[in-house]
Amino acid sequence: MEQVKALFMEHFQAPDVSEPYLEKIFSAEEIKLGAAVAPSETFTKEDIAEILGSQADVDSFIADAYRHGVISYADETMSLFQLNNFYDSLDIFAVSRQEEYRALPKEGQKAMADWAFDTFYNRLNPDLSVRPGADVILPLEETLQFIDRRRGQRVYLNYCDCKSLNGQCGKPTHVCITFNDGINSFVHRGLSEELTIEEAKQVVMDADKAGLMHTVNGSTICNCCDDCCYLFRSQKRRGSAGFWPKTEHIIHWDGTKCVHCGLCTRRCMFHVFTKSGDRISVDTTDCVGCGICATACPKGALELIPR
Repeated sequence: MEQVKALFMEHFQAPDVSEPYLEKIFSAEEIKLGAAVAPSETFTKEDIAEILGSQADVDSFIADAYRHGVISYADETMSLFQLNNFYDSLDIFAVSRQEEYRALPKEGQKAMADWAFDTFYNRLNPDLSVRPGADVILPLEETLQFIDRRRGQRVYLNYCDCKSLNGQCGKPTHVCITFNDGINSFVHRGLSEELTIEEAKQVVMDADKAGLMHTVNGSTICNCCDDCCYLFRSQKRRGSAGFWPKTEHIIHWDGTKCVHCGLCTRRCMFHVFTKSGDRISVDTTDCVGCGICATACPKGALELIPR
């Protein structure tokens, strides 16, 4: 069995820190399949049956292994499969089997979560003068407009993978919205909840009220914090605030309207606002233009303006 596990880890690109937990994350049959096929190899249902043996319920295995992110479809015909990888399947495990993930020892969760973030970060373009992705920070109203423009498309809600892996901040996790339902997506794997357009907008408004920023990339809307979410953890490591994720806004403070209540200091994740005694001071150097301070300001003293 140890040799099978070693082959599975090699083929599945699993890090050493995952070894003590493999049999809690994957079934014995999933490990057996992963040990038998190479990462770039395609295989059929019949191949799976041969690997698992005549006693296996192959249809049930395929459904579970696909949902768990162990295998993916190789093309749109959905007749060929490929082995997935540990990075993607750990995301799926943390999102779709949260109780099992949280039941793992804390040190194991942290080791795997740290590895996953480092893997994400190391895949980014190392050239700091280039945006490594199309991620854009949008204020609340523009995020709602983005959803409105998608009327006629199906929309889905997912648990946030970043917060599910790292979520110790206490902010909502059932907040990621997607319009992507193609093969190998969370939706196609059966991990998402379908929403109406109005329900999707309510998710974003509730996330904003909870103090989460809104980012858009293609067909996905994320509602982010700075201590769990990969974009903003990467931004901090790269020193790219105001550049990536891309932002077109910056906050403007009207001191004549401000009552110095300090709510903005609790909402802002980037230390733009400081309260000293009974006065607020503002330094927009690290402002990312998310606008979650403005949506909560009781006196309208904060307004987003073009950057």
